Amino acid sequence: MQTSDKSSRGRGRGGTRRNPKLGATVRDRIAEVLRDEIISGKLSKGMRIDLDETAAELGTSRTPVREACLVLVHEGLVEVAPRTGVSVVGLTPRDVEDNFALMAVLSGTAAAWAAERGTPDQHKEIRLLSDEVRAAADAGGDIRTANFLFHRAINRASNSARLLILLRQTGRLIPTSYFDMIPEQASCALREHDDIVAAVTARDPEKARRLSEEHLVRAGRAFVLRMFGERESSVVEKSG
Repeated sequence: MQTSDKSSRGRGRGGTRRNPKLGATVRDRIAEVLRDEIISGKLSKGMRIDLDETAAELGTSRTPVREACLVLVHEGLVEVAPRTGVSVVGLTPRDVEDNFALMAVLSGTAAAWAAERGTPDQHKEIRLLSDEVRAAADAGGDIRTANFLFHRAINRASNSARLLILLRQTGRLIPTSYFDMIPEQASCALREHDDIVAAVTARDPEKARRLSEEHLVRAGRAFVLRMFGERESSVVEKSG
């Protein structure tokens, strides 16, 4: 799908068709696929995105691919130049940690408000979905979807339309393939989920906020370590 003038990394993948998730438009679905590949490091800095090849891989036309790339330009993930076309800007370790830190603040607010504003039925749903994440992990099932539904339930229990909009916007910069890349983090996440659920259902907003923020910050550090290695991760921690 992509080539790089600097490296042959990623070549030979052109015949692999990816399956974008369902979304509002074809443009949005393509943007989601490309965004996740950039955030997860599959598309690295300097790699060029061939519009025709990407369209063929995803079974669509060139136009929605071009529109998706324009969305990513506004997000700072790619750039367009007259001669070289669309190329990946890439993410630094600091960028990745910042993305997770911003999501942590919003998720912490959602958990605090879920503790304060959530209805008994919403709290019950949060407990049930937490159990489903554990069941998926134990059975080797779809932990990605189960985890998404669990966090979405907490976010919705905040009963704040404005917060949900901000969470959706910021959540785009968190890789959906997190547990695929770092499967060993699942057991840690499950323990943290239990603590978050206990705080939310006990209607302890400050504890729920703190635990949720710590949950995302730790996840971000683990992701930086996996993507960039121990040296780059330690540089970010020292500079922070």
